[in-house]
Amino acid sequence: MIKFFRKIRQNMLNEGKTGKYFKYAIGEIMLVVIGILIALSINTWNENRKIRQSEQEILQNLKSDLLINKDRLNGILKKRSKEFDSGIYVLKLFNTDVSTIPIQKLDSILLDIEMVWTFEASDGTIKSLISSGKIDHIQSEKLKSLLSSFEGDVINATQDVSSLQLLVNQRLWPAIDGKINSSNRIRQIELHKDIPMGSYTSDYTWFFKNREMEDVISNIVTWKKSILEDEEQLKEKIDQMILLVENELEK
Repeated sequence: MIKFFRKIRQNMLNEGKTGKYFKYAIGEIMLVVIGILIALSINTWNENRKIRQSEQEILQNLKSDLLINKDRLNGILKKRSKEFDSGIYVLKLFNTDVSTIPIQKLDSILLDIEMVWTFEASDGTIKSLISSGKIDHIQSEKLKSLLSSFEGDVINATQDVSSLQLLVNQRLWPAIDGKINSSNRIRQIELHKDIPMGSYTSDYTWFFKNREMEDVISNIVTWKKSILEDEEQLKEKIDQMILLVENELEK
């Protein structure tokens, strides 16, 4: 095509038809420009297509990780809520007559109180997105914002767990050793039912008359409530992210 226009241009110059030559010259330039624009447009479309394909793969991986996190957190929230309820029940027993309550039941609810669970986030996909810069492949600004703050949200939701564990380790366990049978409490866990019965009977009368024990249990229950609230907020954010991911996948 370009050779054709060059031939016409040369003929026009030879014939002295300058005006017509300029018209064909402009047409020739326009064709070149249009060709460049078309090439750029095709290249841009191809790059956008690759980014959208990458986004779809990213969103699928994100959804899988977020669903794992939701399942893990739901499990811990269920346990934590049960433990908090047991703590409230125990606090109401202080300075009361507990002689009619089966010792096995008291062992079970005390075990609830002393258990400490930690949420371990599945965040490999999120960390990889942030470190690689591929998080920018996601179109939703809201989703990107939530993903960027996810690590900090997990830290905020779980940072008090270590304090709770220290309270149990350093205050509760040393105080009840030799008074509340450890083996009999541990046997309440399905995994440890094969542990032999303890050699002595727990003294829950002593426990529920002891002011120090009341304060320790009160502090543990308070910590559990605080952690429970933080984890519920984290779950709300995970649910929000899952909804945003699903909306993006449907586009």
